[in-house]
This record gives sequence, structure tokens and C-alpha cells, in this order.
Amino acid sequence: MGEHCLAQAKQAGYQAMQFNFVVSSNTAGVELWKKLGFQIVGTLPKAFNHARLGLVDAYVMHRSL
Repeated sequence: MGEHCLAQAKQAGYQAMQFNFVVSSNTAGVELWKKLGFQIVGTLPKAFNHARLGLVDAYVMHRSL
């Protein structure tokens, strides 16, 4: 799904993609986006109230197409 999303965005003429809110405790999600070429370009401190962990950071992730 991630690769399809990137391909569709590129085909539509976008130059980059950005995710504004990737919860830092979602390590599988963060690693997936990194494998697809995204980088963490910003951190929102204590932006998400996790049911078990309490307040955790969220990331802004970006990649060029």
C-alpha cells in the first residue's frame, strides 16, 4: 500500500510526500516508512496520549518523489 501510494503521488505530479503525525511508539510503522525512503524531519514532543505509555512523541516524516 505504501509503494502504491508513492507511485500514485508521483504519477499525479507531486514532488514529495509528508506524514505530519507518525506516533513514535509505533516502531513498526516508523521502520516501514524509513524502508520506503522517508526521514524524520521533525518531532512533536508528547503529542500523542498512548493508552499504555502515556504521552509520547510524534514524528513528521518526509521523502522526495
